[in-house]
Amino acid sequence: MTMRQAKIVRPLNLDEYFMSLLQNIYKNRNLSVEEVSQWLSSAPLTTYFRVNTLKVTPLEVMKSINEQMLKLKYFRNNENKPSVKIHSQLNDCIEVSPIDNSLLDLSPKSEEVIIDIATGQSALRGSHIFAPGIMAMTPEIKIGSTISVYTDLAQRCKKGYQKYYDNPLKIFVGNGVAKMNRRQLFSGDMNPKGIAIEMTDPITGVPSFTLPNEYGMLQNLPSIVTGYALNVNENNLKVLDMCAAPGNKTTHLAILMNNKGSIDALDKSKSKLKKLKLRCDDFGIENVRIHHFDSLISVDSNNKNIGSEIKPPFKVESFDRVLLDAPCSNLGQRPLLKIEAFEKLIKSFPALQKKLLINAIDLLKPGGILVYSTCTITIEENEQNVAWVLEKYPQMELMAINSQVGSSGITQVGLSENNCELVRRFGPENAKEDSIGFFIAKFHKKY
Repeated sequence: MTMRQAKIVRPLNLDEYFMSLLQNIYKNRNLSVEEVSQWLSSAPLTTYFRVNTLKVTPLEVMKSINEQMLKLKYFRNNENKPSVKIHSQLNDCIEVSPIDNSLLDLSPKSEEVIIDIATGQSALRGSHIFAPGIMAMTPEIKIGSTISVYTDLAQRCKKGYQKYYDNPLKIFVGNGVAKMNRRQLFSGDMNPKGIAIEMTDPITGVPSFTLPNEYGMLQNLPSIVTGYALNVNENNLKVLDMCAAPGNKTTHLAILMNNKGSIDALDKSKSKLKKLKLRCDDFGIENVRIHHFDSLISVDSNNKNIGSEIKPPFKVESFDRVLLDAPCSNLGQRPLLKIEAFEKLIKSFPALQKKLLINAIDLLKPGGILVYSTCTITIEENEQNVAWVLEKYPQMELMAINSQVGSSGITQVGLSENNCELVRRFGPENAKEDSIGFFIAKFHKKY
């Protein structure tokens, strides 16, 4: 299949283990493996932007997005323009609908660019193409050329390749305009930065827009719901974010707290913590303390850290609120163009999550709230972990989360039907939200 003949395909190939996994998860929801696979390999079409209300109002952000929509080639007036509105349940969340597919130019162009898988997934969600993600560019492309963009699912394209890349796993993601040429991308120090391709016609129709860093950030809908679930609108709360980097949820909590109280943000990745620091600076956040620390050893059960309550490890029952957005198998991320999580790795996460939950419960004050979340769809990492907490810790009880968003948990897998109504699951059954796969549980510590 040549570049000029390339077609849109659904590239997700499932091995026997993963097919069985999906079947087991969704058998009680009357969803077939094919339906779930199609959902996983497709991109969410609605864009969510979480506003930094410390700096700007949602109405100001909406105005800026609408102005940018009207500058696109499809919309010389307000006809057929994507809907830009505040979410009905989340007043700092703006949702933007996709461009009508009939307005897009999706015809293959004679000049091509090849991008890596991660960049392809971002492009399908409305991102422009940044220079580091480009693998190959045909020689005749000039700045201003209209080109077709493909992602290399086979991962066979070498950096700097000059010819047309011919591979059946070359996936068309849309058309755009070149902002850099080959010389800028592949000569010199080989570390170019910035937007190299401005995507004008992504196959998903998800529109691109640019806002100042201080205005807020693009964020998945369930992640925004997670911030609200922690109930941080009381004064002078002590909050712990156990796996904080790169800081999407941390900054949301800080904004919801209006820079009052304190948040201790832990993560063992120093490079990701730098992103958290930059985001706090951009947003004007002042109540976050950042710690390069592993939450698996965050409890000072032997009183070794004498005389300090502002650095880990922390004394037991130190926090009014704890967020555990746990490391997980990431099987809810969409579009999932290629599955690289093996059975052994997937099965390793519940044990790690349980260790983190033990520490989270130890660090939570009586009367406090713990929110546990993952961006995966497996039962073992979600409902069964919640059932384990309730069985092991009688002082922990589930609390309701906004029932207007997401759906209830999966029944007959270890969690009672009543408790399934209290957790929130996001997946292929949530056609209204069309979000990533996600899970949220909210606990209250009774004593």
